[in-house]
Amino acid sequence: MKREQKGTIRGPVFKVEKLQKKDAAEYQKLRNEIINVLEKSGGYEPAVDNLYIDRIASTAIYARKLETFLDSAQATARTYAQVTDTKLKLSKIIDDAMHHLALTRRDRISKQTESNFVNELKQALQKALEPANQP
Repeated sequence: MKREQKGTIRGPVFKVEKLQKKDAAEYQKLRNEIINVLEKSGGYEPAVDNLYIDRIASTAIYARKLETFLDSAQATARTYAQVTDTKLKLSKIIDDAMHHLALTRRDRISKQTESNFVNELKQALQKALEPANQP
């Protein structure tokens, strides 16, 4: 006997575009802000740090792009739930990348605690995203 499934979800509610050329300026601005924090605190190693810097910058842009789905006329409760879930996951990716950046630098910089460093990164990220959030 074939089982009938009711209420299954067919495909995603939304799809976020991949980063495009129009995102390049914002991406570079985010990267530069993070690199400035790293250089200011000392011990910036591009070969090690750039992986996490790129992950933070691109994920921050994806998180910002999700907001457009909440403002859409077609937004439903399911849209809100999926956007919220996705934003939480993207925030976790950013936090993990910041944590890894701090860990890889811990041995190189003994004078700065991980929490101070992560707070500086978060402030730089917020500063870089501010113009994008203003109407």
